[in-house]
Amino acid sequence: MRIPQKMEPALFLLPRFLLNRLEIAGDPGRVTEEEFSEVLAFWRSRRVALVRQTAYPGAYQPGVLQNWPETVLTAPAHLGPFSFLAELRAEYFVVRQGREPETFLWKEKYSGDPNPQVAFAHIQAWQEKQAGSGVVDADEVAWNQYDLVVCLDVPVPSRIVARTGKTVWAYYSVEAGGRLHKHSLRRPVTGYHLYLNHGFRRFRSRPRNRPHVLEFPFTFQSSDAWRALAAEVGSLHLPRREIIVERLSWHADPGEKPGAMHLLSGNAREVVRAMTTHQFAVRTDPKTRWGNWPLEAVQAGCLFLGRADSLAMPGVLLPGLMVPDLRSAHAKTQNLLQDSPLRERLARTQAALAEHLAFRRPLAELTRFMKKLRPL
Repeated sequence: MRIPQKMEPALFLLPRFLLNRLEIAGDPGRVTEEEFSEVLAFWRSRRVALVRQTAYPGAYQPGVLQNWPETVLTAPAHLGPFSFLAELRAEYFVVRQGREPETFLWKEKYSGDPNPQVAFAHIQAWQEKQAGSGVVDADEVAWNQYDLVVCLDVPVPSRIVARTGKTVWAYYSVEAGGRLHKHSLRRPVTGYHLYLNHGFRRFRSRPRNRPHVLEFPFTFQSSDAWRALAAEVGSLHLPRREIIVERLSWHADPGEKPGAMHLLSGNAREVVRAMTTHQFAVRTDPKTRWGNWPLEAVQAGCLFLGRADSLAMPGVLLPGLMVPDLRSAHAKTQNLLQDSPLRERLARTQAALAEHLAFRRPLAELTRFMKKLRPL
């Protein structure tokens, strides 16, 4: 059943079990083609920056590269919100660790460690390794020339943010569920306007986002951008075959795996190549994770199968694709290979849903926020 997004506030009254069911079976509608054309037109005349500081080791490396796919393929871990680079043509900055307390909020991630100083020493070594070409001081950049600056954690101190009258400042906490994330759901860091909450629920009724919070995934990625990455690694026109399995699910399931299943591993280039040459993607690890990889897998062109009870954000999963373990997943994929109409119908539905949750809706919401905060 399709439930228009404007009806979301009314869903607040539903019991939790019905809301959970809607996350798997409900249809949140789509951003219309006419509306999305206007969204894309808005950004053609806007300047955007994407920023991280040297303390965060999980994003793209510093340095000037020829194109955005080359930048994304330097990622040592998460491929991240690369549609800022691909569709919004964002300039990418890596800034040195500042002196201000807010630029050290990343340390909260390690506060529960038995010996946090070990983690801090590791991060310090990582920062020293990046000290060369491509890293800048936050004071060196003319931030006021940008309409939007998107930050990973808080790399630019509030004293600089306060000096940029027309710029809208947005940020992620790179650790979903961490202290900075929880704090930011209540109020933004001083000077910043907008918190991007990592979320991609089909229905955002409970908990409701506060006015400064956008439902905005870290996997802010379009299917078109994934095709560009596939072209970069030479897999765009290769046939899709067999099943890719994420690492935790592979190791959590003992015994010999079906021959059609392959472990996802390697550097960013190898990961992109694997995800753009496999037909199915599977996650069955019972340990709960946020759910970025399933969303990413669908945007990469895979049909995703998994279990909803281990995904904090299960919205991309479909009822006909729920499986408890790898053997069940393998059996399901074999059945789907024998039923092309069903497989193609599920793939179309899941792909449209992923494009809505990962790219179109968050960008449309961001555009509305920009127009409201900085009307022409």
